[in-house]
Amino acid sequence: MTNTNIKKAAVILSISAVLASFSGQAWAAQANLTSPATPVTVSDNSNPYYVAGIDSSAEFTTYFAQLQKAVKDNKPQQVADLISYPMNLNKDGKRTVIANKDEFIKNYDHIFTSRVQEQLLAQKADKVFVNWKGIMVGEGDLWIGKLNDKLGVIAVNIINNPYEIAGVKHAAEFEHFLTKLQNDVRKGNKAEVANSMTYPLKVNSKGSTVQIKSQKDFIAKYDKIMTADVKKKLLAQKVEADQLLVNWKGVMVGDGALWIGQTGEKIGVIAINR
Repeated sequence: MTNTNIKKAAVILSISAVLASFSGQAWAAQANLTSPATPVTVSDNSNPYYVAGIDSSAEFTTYFAQLQKAVKDNKPQQVADLISYPMNLNKDGKRTVIANKDEFIKNYDHIFTSRVQEQLLAQKADKVFVNWKGIMVGEGDLWIGKLNDKLGVIAVNIINNPYEIAGVKHAAEFEHFLTKLQNDVRKGNKAEVANSMTYPLKVNSKGSTVQIKSQKDFIAKYDKIMTADVKKKLLAQKVEADQLLVNWKGVMVGDGALWIGQTGEKIGVIAINR
């Protein structure tokens, strides 16, 4: 190889080295721009009470066990220490504010009634309803949450009407309605049974739902809706609050064969499950 060719080769190698170095730096810079600066973290879903502002699962379960024990042992002063003041007491559509421990202890039997205590003691900590307002105990008898950074009972609802949670305004009216419905079904009075429905009525069967839009439509399909099994379960139902499942969806009758609710002033069957 001549001296001239050697010089040309050296120049080419030098240029190639520079280009390679520049390309490597450019690639590295591009990689740094597209790569995350910090690792992505996955949110921790192990605390089911987080939405209510409670920092850890253990914080609530420990507190709840203390509250249940204090109530079970009938120690109002200990219960009073587990209340977040001011606490709301809701009864008969009226709200009373319980300002402090002394006021709570003085009215303990009127606040933690036998029903409230029963609902609290029967409640499982891992079966509560939770939202941003707090943690619901029983059928809304108590609400637990944080007030001024203190975890405690923030509201007690005195539910004298066992069907109130379902939106039924008067227990006596509901029980009269259910008794009449049973009598009308027993007599085969289709018109009166049709009048006891809330339209559109949902009829559920084998995973599908059909809406019955009117009394006329109901009567025309009466035998297909009010099957022998539905009638049997309805007529076997005892008209007693402790024999009925009640929740915010309505009142369940006959092992779920019918659901009853109230819309405005009208109590009626809102769904039938065949």
